[in-house]
Amino acid sequence: MEIKFSGSRWRQIEKGYRRDSDTEVVAPHATLAHMAWVLGITSDRLAETGRREAADILREMERSKTPSPPAAVEAAPLAELEEWQQKVILNALDERPRSAREKALLLRTLAAQIEAEAAAESAKSPSGRRDEPGRSAS
Repeated sequence: MEIKFSGSRWRQIEKGYRRDSDTEVVAPHATLAHMAWVLGITSDRLAETGRREAADILREMERSKTPSPPAAVEAAPLAELEEWQQKVILNALDERPRSAREKALLLRTLAAQIEAEAAAESAKSPSGRRDEPGRSAS
């Protein structure tokens, strides 16, 4: 079962409330299981939080799906940045207390989003090349 939702919805669930109305947000079981799957959290670990129904769904996902192997990394984009640029990115991640694992997962999620956007741009462009930054396609 594939579940899709926006980044803002993910953040609402992560924070536990809606910013616009201060309404409490609790992830539905299937959504929480999917989020845990994406983050690599095991069903046993999820069960420890007391969300048994979500853990059961995740356990079923673990049985029926084999995680796709990590994509080969062509180049380390952060390594190409200057040290001060790397620090800016890492400091932005420190805006909210996060473990090193959480930071790595967030960076991987962002990288996947950027790669998906690049693939979509390539699919739209007949030559497969990207437009120059700052210029709109005609």
